[in-house]
Amino acid sequence: MMQHYEFVNRKGITKRIFNLLVVVSFLTILFSCNSTDDDLFNEEEIIQKDAKIEDLAGAWSIYKVASNGNEASVPATTEECGRDFFIYNSSGTYEEFLYQESFTCQPVQNKLKWTLNNGIITLSTIDNSNSDIIKIVNLSKDNFVFIASLDTDGDAIKEEFTFTAYQYLAPNETDLYSSTFERKHEEPFENHIEFGWDAYDGYNMFEKYEIYRSGKDCNIDSATLLKTITDGNLNTFIDEEPLPNSEACYFLKIYTNKGLLGESDPRYINPEFIFPENVLFKNAEVIENEISLSWEKYSGYYFSHYEIRVQDQNENSAPKIESVKIITDINTTTFTDTNPPYVNNPIYSIYVYNIFGNISNLNDEKSIVETAFTRPELLDVDYIKYLSFDAEDQSFFFYLRNTKNEPRLVKYDYIKQEITAEAFKLPTSYTEVEMKLINSENGKELVFSQSDDLFIYDAETLNYKYSLAASYRAMGSFDYFDDNIWVLSDSDDVFTYKRDGDQFVQIDKKPHFPDHQGGQNYEITKLDKNNFFLSHNNEGRAIHYSISDAGEITNNGIKEIPLKFKYNSDVSVNTRSSYLLNKKRNTVYSLDDFSKTVTYSTPIVTSNFSKNGTEIYGTNNDPEVYDNHKNFKKEIIVYSILNKNFRTIATKGFPLYVTEDNFGNIISLSSGFPRDSYYDGYNGNVADMFVEIIK
Repeated sequence: MMQHYEFVNRKGITKRIFNLLVVVSFLTILFSCNSTDDDLFNEEEIIQKDAKIEDLAGAWSIYKVASNGNEASVPATTEECGRDFFIYNSSGTYEEFLYQESFTCQPVQNKLKWTLNNGIITLSTIDNSNSDIIKIVNLSKDNFVFIASLDTDGDAIKEEFTFTAYQYLAPNETDLYSSTFERKHEEPFENHIEFGWDAYDGYNMFEKYEIYRSGKDCNIDSATLLKTITDGNLNTFIDEEPLPNSEACYFLKIYTNKGLLGESDPRYINPEFIFPENVLFKNAEVIENEISLSWEKYSGYYFSHYEIRVQDQNENSAPKIESVKIITDINTTTFTDTNPPYVNNPIYSIYVYNIFGNISNLNDEKSIVETAFTRPELLDVDYIKYLSFDAEDQSFFFYLRNTKNEPRLVKYDYIKQEITAEAFKLPTSYTEVEMKLINSENGKELVFSQSDDLFIYDAETLNYKYSLAASYRAMGSFDYFDDNIWVLSDSDDVFTYKRDGDQFVQIDKKPHFPDHQGGQNYEITKLDKNNFFLSHNNEGRAIHYSISDAGEITNNGIKEIPLKFKYNSDVSVNTRSSYLLNKKRNTVYSLDDFSKTVTYSTPIVTSNFSKNGTEIYGTNNDPEVYDNHKNFKKEIIVYSILNKNFRTIATKGFPLYVTEDNFGNIISLSSGFPRDSYYDGYNGNVADMFVEIIK
């Protein structure tokens, strides 16, 4: 049959073209010699006015064509595919199926609309822009004879033809659709699971699509039916509720009135690569000591929670980042940080997590916001090389590098939160010997080791006074005892010196360990005004020395105490409790008989004794135990030596050095973000240390 009406406007003339391919070729061959141009549909033609829609509905194929008394048979289009055919659907749609190739036998499909009135079929385009008519001569359940017109010779004059069609059983349809079932990966589909496929366009009656999902075993037999789609033009599917944290496989089935047309192979989905979209900050406002944030509501798929993070201003290395808040309500779009970190101008970022555990990519411009919040109590410090604590004067002495990488030696009053003194003559030689605050007959002084000299600073003003010169080089350790007597060590000997103003006069000298140990210093640990230990990490033991009132040294033998140091202060003594504390080994010894009193596991990192020597201050923030500081806490741990238990006290920052002053206050040098230590020299020139009074 004239399996398609096309209406093409050429030079203002609307032409009707019947794409009857095979039929047209036969008409041209058979009737070109004797065809005449007649007036169409003359009054003598017999029209079956009582033709019924139910008889017309169905599939037909043209078997004969006649004109001017001549009749010809219309053969199958191809041997492999069969005949062209057309369908009148009772819904009012007309479809034709024309085979133009025999490889897939997938016909070209064309659609029109149709109506029937008194034996006249009106065919029109979908948009009703053009139409034409066909006259029914005879219509029954199996036979359909009709008259139509066709311009076969291109002279613009239509000729009348009679077509005979029979009911046609279309061949089994080839599934060309299920293989096109694929997940969409390109934007904007990356953040969810959406599939698309070619819509059914076949010659049977479409019934439904079915989408199934199985586990990662990709077994269709155990798959769950997710959705049934009865609209043939709806050829997309979004899984709104996928399996959380699980791989899955998806399938498509297509059904027509003939049954199952086809089933896709499984489409494997790994949710590891499905990321949520970013959300955008709308506002960040500083209100007194709080920071108020607001953002746009997440509009994507598979929401799990928001995460608010804060970071410092580190531009030279990886910034310090802390998670501030997890919000599981998608409709919550505001948050107030009532305890901003101890850094200036903290930067906040917002992330979205989906149910697969994946996090949104950070959009630097819109998902990050820098605030104007500042902490006036922050020290202008990148790291502190050495510190000394004045419990009486409630001050720290810091030898530090500021955020401009400049060395400074300062005195800091933590009550007033200000620097009260600064040394303008700085140490010039690198040293691994800690500076010490010494209270002697010469007053309170800060002493700094410089090769074979000791730089002396006035502790009140930090004015440089003079240097005390020893009679040897490469000093390992030093301490003051009594009556202007000092003890010093090097790699071979221990020495006593008498100080007379700015003069150092050697009194005595005794050898220590016979083996020369590399690395670290030979450390002096003052036990009381007449006794001290000399030890080294690699020795695993200590030599007990005593000093006479005149400064003469006596070797009292080896004590099997394996003291461990990084710096001299890693071993400290409390004469009130008669305890010696080895901080690096978490061990307490008795000063009476040097026996082990207690070994503890908490705190992991030890800072100091309490003033009365019955408690130990520290933290569990050990970078060697907790990689990347992930379990660091803002708290100190107070361990009772007598009761062998501990308690925790919350802090504002991450404690780095904890001690007690003479007024019963627990003092912590803390950082706004976790760091290994106060002498960690890799903080990116960001100020984040401050002193807090815990009680």
